[in-house]
Amino acid sequence: MKNTKKTVYLCLALLAPVFLILFFTIFASSRHKLPVFFAYDSTETDRGYVITDAHTIPAYKLIDQTGAEFNSTKYDSSFKVYDFIFTRCGSVCPDMTTQLIRVQEAFKNDKDIVLISLSVDPEHDTSEVLQHYATKYNAIPGKWFFLTGAKDSIYTLGQREFFLTAKQNEEDLTDFLHSDKVVLVDKKGWIRGYYDGDDEKDVDRLITELKVLQKIERDAKR
Repeated sequence: MKNTKKTVYLCLALLAPVFLILFFTIFASSRHKLPVFFAYDSTETDRGYVITDAHTIPAYKLIDQTGAEFNSTKYDSSFKVYDFIFTRCGSVCPDMTTQLIRVQEAFKNDKDIVLISLSVDPEHDTSEVLQHYATKYNAIPGKWFFLTGAKDSIYTLGQREFFLTAKQNEEDLTDFLHSDKVVLVDKKGWIRGYYDGDDEKDVDRLITELKVLQKIERDAKR
């Protein structure tokens, strides 16, 4: 009898997080709309105000870890999860990349979700270096892209479009300053969330809110 009770308690303990995520996903999608960051305009409807215009991540072209051109317009119909890293980083980057593995695993079978990591040290982080880094962290080809290219292009994206720190350390040219934030971008190119990339609980929130966005999209098509 005691063993049976222990088994029941163990099953409940393991299932509780799953039920909580399912509950939040369903409840949040019906009761809560994720914010649109940097909204410019809205219109009033019978359901309240709806955002009609907001800051949009522009189209760009860079080079991925395979050496192929990465044209962002190819993924306009995808939800995107972004971060800024560099392979020589010995502090927060490994933790951020490890957390993004969890995001990749949660959505590895969802073709409309991609992960994009941009190097703030593109002169060192060539395609070959990024390919080695991607392999080290088991990045799925075609799912998780590691991008390099012109330094000015990447810094402009980080600072002016994502509103994050992304630059070379002027006091130490072998060091690079970048935000630890992970950014969720929807299919309109609107920023829908910022998350602490090295915080497991905040990345859990990212996973849940991405599921909420998916459900909102499915409901809108009905």
